[in-house]
Amino acid sequence: MTLSLIPDYELAKHTWLGVGGKADFFAIVETLEDLKDFLKQNKLPVMILGGGSNVLIRDGGIEGVVLKLGKGFQDIQVKDDLLVCGAGVRLSQIAQTALQNNLTGFEFLSDIPGTLGGGLSSNAGAFGQSLSDILVKINAVDYKGQEKQFTDFSDWSYRHNPLKDLIFTGAILRATALSSQDEIKSKMTDYHIRRKTTQPQGVRTAGSTFKNTKEKSAGFLLENSGLKGYKENGAEMSAKHANFLINHHATGNQLEDFVLKMQKIVFEKQGILLEMEIKCLGKR
Repeated sequence: MTLSLIPDYELAKHTWLGVGGKADFFAIVETLEDLKDFLKQNKLPVMILGGGSNVLIRDGGIEGVVLKLGKGFQDIQVKDDLLVCGAGVRLSQIAQTALQNNLTGFEFLSDIPGTLGGGLSSNAGAFGQSLSDILVKINAVDYKGQEKQFTDFSDWSYRHNPLKDLIFTGAILRATALSSQDEIKSKMTDYHIRRKTTQPQGVRTAGSTFKNTKEKSAGFLLENSGLKGYKENGAEMSAKHANFLINHHATGNQLEDFVLKMQKIVFEKQGILLEMEIKCLGKR
């Protein structure tokens, strides 16, 4: 099947920050075979867009083709203590499926926005846990349409995935134990309350802006640099949590400039160069 490519496609509606220019072409891929066939024939640059929760697309948009994984990548199967998930499955859905099957170890995913594929690319995590802690196997394809599989995650670390130039199509995750639904619900509720009381809600945000350092959290460094609640050109570092970028009415380029300014101020005041967790993509 040939993908139906939509030209000059507005990407802002697919991102949590609500910004970004157009893609030259856009398509939703429904099956693994469609994805492989397209990649084998394609000559244009390709970018995969997941849930759009930790990306900032610049105003100039994306050259080539932007692909989004469709329903064929949104299945979850439960096999004993394993969850077999497509890359298009939302992380919160994985946590809910685990809850329904009395499987613990997935609670930290319950309030993380975005999809499994996007989470794998950054080794997403929360509350001291990361996806690599529960990974058994990853399925992927390279940009020539060849299938790949990975079972060794010893080189993965905090917000770091060493695998490059791949499109993740699914993964197998293992529970840490069996548990009662009441115990799992209690942990999920605790995490939810902690997020709600410490992080901004109901606003356009992309989650954590910078990665934590080994010495101190990014939020601590930003707050101690006087940047908690700092606003400029429609952008803000949250007054609730200094490491959360909020978009009130800024463009993609303005948001990137704002974040780079925050990075520069922290370096000047703290002597530490923060590394971005948000991915800035596309042309200026």
